[in-house]
Amino acid sequence: MNKKLIALALAALPVAHAMADVTIYGTIEADMESSKTYAANSSASNTGKLKSITRIDDTGSLIGFKGNEDLGNGLKAIWQVEQSLNIDGTSGNTSGNGGSNTFASRDSFVGLQGAFGKVRLGKLSSFLNSDAGAPDAWIYGNQGVNGQSYSSINQLDTRYANSIRYDIPEFVAGLSGAVQYGVDETNVNNKKNEWSVGATYTNSGYFGTFGYVRTANAIATDKASNYWRLEGGYNANNILAAAYYGHSKLGASSDVVANNFAGATTVGSAAVTHKEAGLTLGYTFGAITPKFSYGRVWGASVEGGSDIKGHLNQYVLGADYALSKRTTAYASYGFVQNSYRDTSDNKYSNEHTVAVGVQHKF
Repeated sequence: MNKKLIALALAALPVAHAMADVTIYGTIEADMESSKTYAANSSASNTGKLKSITRIDDTGSLIGFKGNEDLGNGLKAIWQVEQSLNIDGTSGNTSGNGGSNTFASRDSFVGLQGAFGKVRLGKLSSFLNSDAGAPDAWIYGNQGVNGQSYSSINQLDTRYANSIRYDIPEFVAGLSGAVQYGVDETNVNNKKNEWSVGATYTNSGYFGTFGYVRTANAIATDKASNYWRLEGGYNANNILAAAYYGHSKLGASSDVVANNFAGATTVGSAAVTHKEAGLTLGYTFGAITPKFSYGRVWGASVEGGSDIKGHLNQYVLGADYALSKRTTAYASYGFVQNSYRDTSDNKYSNEHTVAVGVQHKF
């Protein structure tokens, strides 16, 4: 009896697949890290002496389900549900992935796609998160300095809950863009609604990308924060050369400089402005892709207060080795040179991380 039921279920699978058109996809990745960083030393203050810590971290595993339905006349219904995984057995802030194992924690939406472009409703990435980031070419978690950990290039590239996003069709070959609006449903009087816009142009391997995000009532409950970034470079013929420049005006708790290296400067709820820039170079020969990145974060200007003086220089060197089309082994070394100073005029500690890991996509 059971064998007949199993046979019947198996026979129905192709029909169910044709009706549902569901694709299962994901990434499983982890690394071993040895680091001296403030993120890894969670109990250390920024003026404390850093200790060397060894970690086994999930650096960004995820699983997703997506599909579409042809509605006729070039129109399709589209949907996706995607969530973070933590294969190292930890979650939240203690995980290198930073995820909470909650369903639909990443881009999850339902929408329509046609000649007019694409409209989606749900939890959606900003344009900078989904369509930019070429200079950030590294695999890393949130505890080390193997990527741009002190740069807004990943810290402000985020997803907005309760949002609607419209992706514009290519009305000019190589040119694409998007407009997004996120509704804050938790604050009654001071809603922190969010705007995101962006555009990118590619031609023969050369590219230029611009993105801008704005959050209402994010500074002192009545002023808007904003961040924009410009990227450009070349990514073709086994060559990656990508540079960026970013500028942010944020509240103190969100600004990476004020939040980590304010020192004797009292920031409070004032607006904090800082700028940053970086460059990544890489070349693929055979299965190996050696890469190098340099990033610089300058000091910050505090509205109505003293500036935060100093800067960060960040260097990352490493290589990816393609074991197959879907499996990559990698190694990297990241170093942050810090010139900010604490309340006693002592320089904050430098940081470094060595990591070796594996990533598999399915």
